[in-house]
Amino acid sequence: YLLERGRALNSSKKQAESEPLFREAWERAEKAGLEFFAVDALHMLAIVAPVEQQMDWNRKAVAVAEKSAEPKARNWLGSLYNNMGWTLFEQKAYDSALDLFERGVKFREEQGKPVPLRIAKWCVAKTYRMIGRLDEALAIQTALEKEWAEAGEPDGFVWEELGELYLAKGKSDEARPWFGKAYEALSKDQWLTRDEPGRLARLKDLGGVK
Repeated sequence: YLLERGRALNSSKKQAESEPLFREAWERAEKAGLEFFAVDALHMLAIVAPVEQQMDWNRKAVAVAEKSAEPKARNWLGSLYNNMGWTLFEQKAYDSALDLFERGVKFREEQGKPVPLRIAKWCVAKTYRMIGRLDEALAIQTALEKEWAEAGEPDGFVWEELGELYLAKGKSDEARPWFGKAYEALSKDQWLTRDEPGRLARLKDLGGVK
């Protein structure tokens, strides 16, 4: 109940109001020995915390999950590695972010779940692009584009990265159709439309969408 109230507030952009609920959920779960809910609460505390505090909350969550004998609690590790990686990515600490994303790939491989694994690989490839490992990034994203297509679930974020990679390699003509496809797909995403209109405008422009 506390977790879901907190999530509803967080989704309504009321992070400050959600924080006490997540903290109480963590304290209650810890006291009751409910490791799955303790990790859930800690990971939500990391999401709503100021940037400088996010890693501390995530590390606490990882510590609980890694030591837990409860499979449901350990299953949080994939999400935690991802969240910690993005916190570092946004701070431009790309090498540290890459280490966490690669740990996420290994974890998802052990799980044997194809969709989370593809997402984890996408994170690695995007970070490769940011540190200039363009050929490696392109190989991963090209493989992912094929995998998503074969699954009947083409992914606009992969198309966006393919556009960025060809652009970074000085191949704007090859980049344009990927940007166009990415815009057509991602402009339907309500979160991007609300939170990143500039990103969508860039895709539209680079994709030559009228």
